Amino acid sequence: MVAALATNPAVSADIPRRQVDFDFDPQHVPIDWYQDDAYVSTLLDSLSLLFPEGERFFVDSVKALRHHVRDPKLDAAVTGFIGQEAMHGKEHRAFNQMFLAQGYTSSVKLEGQLKRLLGFVRRALPRRSQLAATCALEHFTAMMAEAALREEGMRDGMHPTIRPLWVWHALEESEHKAVAFDVYRAAGGGYARRAGIMLLTTIIFFAFTLWVQAHFLAERRLLWKPWRWLRGAGHAWIYPGWFTRLVPAYLQYFRPGFHPDDRDTAALLDTWRERLFGDAGELRANLRGAWVQ
Repeated sequence: MVAALATNPAVSADIPRRQVDFDFDPQHVPIDWYQDDAYVSTLLDSLSLLFPEGERFFVDSVKALRHHVRDPKLDAAVTGFIGQEAMHGKEHRAFNQMFLAQGYTSSVKLEGQLKRLLGFVRRALPRRSQLAATCALEHFTAMMAEAALREEGMRDGMHPTIRPLWVWHALEESEHKAVAFDVYRAAGGGYARRAGIMLLTTIIFFAFTLWVQAHFLAERRLLWKPWRWLRGAGHAWIYPGWFTRLVPAYLQYFRPGFHPDDRDTAALLDTWRERLFGDAGELRANLRGAWVQ
């Protein structure tokens, strides 16, 4: 197993730790920051609400089985993964504070519900199953990240004050997409557990995300006014259907021999590293303190 991991491109790749800082001013960011559309904006806000606690769960599940890692390159990748996820949690918490200030007061209660749900998962599932859940959710974020980096139309819909957060997050999710999976394999995780946990995780992930979104729409008295958000729902799920177009990539996860690097994004990541953090990078000014290219 160690020999197989040593030849895995995900293990040999550096996972850079970037200290970034974004400013989200609720006075300058429209509440419907995605194409002035309430549906897509609240859907992405709902995902952001999940990130701080969710990524803490990811880190904890990887740390819990890190002692099984024998390959030094994978161990270094784990360190980078932890650093990136911690920074994602920090910046999305700042973003979440912005939409709280804009009136989504239910976000405090909903985040508390998420903490209790994840607490139950920690108590109820063995560590390998918790890591399998992390692998499943990392597959979701990797799919969405790749789509965001490839699809200009998806990025163009974002307000310019918000786009940098999501593009940076997409880059780093793509950079570390295989780390949790490789730790899971190093810890002896098998296919049946991985596939079964993915099915369970899919149900819970969509149920909770839509639960959060329903609360956000209800707070704005839009939930029972579908004419205000059906166009956005069609945009997300029918045409161009940014989310339904991810179904083939989602199903790849159920192949017994699947690995996250089956989808080769190396050239895409090189392009975006230079575009965002090169000498003239779009986000170079957002870097704070020491960092690793």
